[in-house]
Order: sequence, then structure tokens, then C-alpha cells
Amino acid sequence: MKKLHVVSILTLSFVLFFACTEDNKDEDPTPQLTYTIQNFANGAVTTQNDTGDTESLGVAQPIPSLNSTEAYPKNMPVIIFFNDKVFLESIDDNFTVTNNGNVVGGNISIGEAANGFAVLTFTPYDAYSANSEVIVELKSDIQDDGGNGLETDFVLTFSVSSFNSNSFDNNSSFENVSDGIVFVGDGEVATAPIGCLQATDGNNYALISSGNALVSSDAAVGGASSLAILGPISSNISSVSFNYNFLSAEFQEYVGSQFDDSFVATVVGPNGAYVEVVNTVNLVGNNNTECLGFPNFPDDGDSYAGETGWLNQTLNFAQVGSPAYIIFTVTDVSDTIYSSMVALDEVNFN
Repeated sequence: MKKLHVVSILTLSFVLFFACTEDNKDEDPTPQLTYTIQNFANGAVTTQNDTGDTESLGVAQPIPSLNSTEAYPKNMPVIIFFNDKVFLESIDDNFTVTNNGNVVGGNISIGEAANGFAVLTFTPYDAYSANSEVIVELKSDIQDDGGNGLETDFVLTFSVSSFNSNSFDNNSSFENVSDGIVFVGDGEVATAPIGCLQATDGNNYALISSGNALVSSDAAVGGASSLAILGPISSNISSVSFNYNFLSAEFQEYVGSQFDDSFVATVVGPNGAYVEVVNTVNLVGNNNTECLGFPNFPDDGDSYAGETGWLNQTLNFAQVGSPAYIIFTVTDVSDTIYSSMVALDEVNFN
């Protein structure tokens, strides 16, 4: 059956508290662990009313990817694209993150993709331990809006490095090249022009792609996803504005399909997190122009690659505390071919 597509601007935020306790509290000094769950728009629901839905809930795309052998930054977010909405109450007790075997608390932010389905982002309250292992587990009892669970438990494992980046406070237009920037996958600071891409301020801009060495010498994680992690930022920020150009080989062949390559922005700090699906192939639709002259792009399909041109986006959110990080992600959805790219410039924050 066809999944529901519901569009809403309602924002619901609440906090779920849980603790691992023993019968005798005085003998157990373990601190209470807290997950803060924020549901932005309508990616998660509080009632299960899609009674005709019999299809199992599934993970369409995880970031990091399954079976990844890369070592990631200590503040690496986990982003999970689902094939449906998720039932908010079923997240409790069915989502666990461990670091070297120890359960860690953090922020769970649920956004809504262009198809109305859930995009879950997890960021830990404290950075993971250096040179460690992180395991993310979704139990099969997590449910969609029709009461369907996963067919089996979903387990994602990745390793964490000891890398620390410089401050991003004075590099909003990337003229200081890589100061305060960590790329995961295929990404780099580029000097304009490259094909159809010009900078909006100065000479440089940041580029990330979901492909294989389209913008750097590295490949997207799992052949599907790349990130630019900007920070630390010393300010206690509550808004971020930036210019971006979203390009994709999915245009125009796969507009309106399940292959909805996406551009996601996440802001995280010690006091909370905010996630927004900025744009996708299906949101742009046919409202794009052809990008000519970018080397090896498109990397699959016909000869047409589309671009939105430079657009400006502003994110407003509750203060997340300091240090803060801004994380931009581009990802294939439901496949690992027909790559997409995002160019970034003039990233400012207040």
C-alpha cells in the first residue's frame, strides 16, 4: 500500500527520562541517563491511525553506513532515514547507544523528509571517547504509525578517532580553508570556479557529495553519504544562516521517486540539538537548471545534472549551549548511485 504523506508545521518537544537502577538505590551510584527527544514537524506521530498499513518499518539509509571501516570524529551524529513515520512512544526502551560498552545519553531529534517519513538524528551529550567503538541499536519493537515494527533488530557499529578540530568562529566563508572543519566522506574546501559553481563571498566554498571522489580524493561513506562538521563554535547560538546550492544527478529522471537524495542540517551543543531537512530531490522537483562543466558529474544515468542555484536558508532554534557544532549532510536515499552534491558558503550564526 502507499504510505501516508502528511505535511505539518507543528513542533512538539518533550523529554523522556529513564534510569538503570537496582532494588537498593543507596547501593547504586549510577547517575540517571537522559534522552531528550524533539519531534520537529510530523516525522513522528503520537497516535497510530494508519490501520491499513501492513508493511514493516525499515531503515532506508543510515549514517554512518553499515559495515563502515572509517574512524569518525568524537562528536559524530547518527542519522537514520526511515521508510515511514515513527510512533514516538515506541522509541523509549527500543533505542540504545553504547560507547565501549557503556550506555550514553544524548539528544534524539526527529525531522520529516520530503516524503513525510521520519529522519532520526542522535547526538551524544558528551563527545565519545577517543579511539573507541560506538554501537547503535534499534530493537524490532520500534513502530511506525500503523503499529508495524522492524523485521529484525537494527545494529550499527562504527569506530571513533582522537581527532580534534580548530575553532570555526572566524571561517564563515571558508577563506581560512579548513579551520574548524572536518569532512567525513567526499568533501573539501574548493576554490571557485568549478564548472557551474561560483562562490557567493570570496574565493572559496565547501563541497560535499554522496559520490566517489567527485569533490575530493575520498569516497562517500558507504558510497552514499558525506558530512561537513563545522566547529567548535564558542558562542551559545540560536540561529544559523547559510548559502547553499543543491545539485543532483537524480534530476530529472527520478523526481517523485523513492530515490529522494537529501540535504540535512544539524546543530548540536551541550544543551540540545536541532535538525532540519533543508532540501531534497523531490522538494526541488523539476525546478532546477542544468549544471554544466563540473568534472565527472553527473556520475551515472543520462547526461543531465541539475542545480538549484545558490539559495539562502536560516535555521532558528533554542540555544544549544557552547561549544556548538553545525553538521551538514548530503546522502543518497534508497540507493548508492546517481550522486548529489551540496555547495556551502557564508555560514553565519547568532
